[in-house]
Amino acid sequence: MPSWSRFWQHVAHRPAQQAWGLACDGSGWALVGLSWQKAAGIRVHATEKIVPAGDDLTGVGFGSGLRQRAVHSRQRVSVGLTQEEVIQGVLELPAQLSRDDWAAEVQLEVAQLLGLEPDEVNFDFQSDPVSDGLLSRVHWVGCDQARILALRDEVRSAGWRLDSVEPAWHAAQRAAIYLKGGLDSLLTQAPQDWQFDLTPNLSPGHELPTSGFDVGSDLVLKQALQSAAGPRLVASGLALKVWL
Repeated sequence: MPSWSRFWQHVAHRPAQQAWGLACDGSGWALVGLSWQKAAGIRVHATEKIVPAGDDLTGVGFGSGLRQRAVHSRQRVSVGLTQEEVIQGVLELPAQLSRDDWAAEVQLEVAQLLGLEPDEVNFDFQSDPVSDGLLSRVHWVGCDQARILALRDEVRSAGWRLDSVEPAWHAAQRAAIYLKGGLDSLLTQAPQDWQFDLTPNLSPGHELPTSGFDVGSDLVLKQALQSAAGPRLVASGLALKVWL
């Protein structure tokens, strides 16, 4: 199961030359387009800021801006969820339970913490690769389903298709892992110069490791996310998911 796929059912893997990611930057949205080129790998081909217009004020905030940037009908985009829009935690569950049973436990936990009915939440989870044999630590993340539906409707109204939805932090980790030059280049390269190499660290279809970043790396990533380039890093990580 792809990481965090229950936030929005991710489409099956398909060949793609371009992919788009959309991340909130506080006052608006950062839209990043990545292109795959056989000789050069994956690089940024477009990065734009979408400022909410008058008719966006009652919606999510990117509809009119995204509509103006559509290259062709039903273009796909992945959207990030901010830290304030999601909750997360860890459950210790019997290792012998099936993933369906784990899913049910996570769904109930998310619903209880959000004060919603179980069918009113979106969630996903992944377990630690190592357990003690009796219990497994299950890392989960969840949000109000209404937020997902609002994003879907806004994307559709702009003439695009919603490819996936994911917490911003996970998308940022993915982008940092595959960014050429690693974390050191986050604050020294302009976003339009970023390039990504999908060969290191992870193979396609695998989860992001919970221990993929050490404390020092996390601090650098947090610093990068607080910079003007942070939302573009998130949007890049969202777009990269198309090729993984």
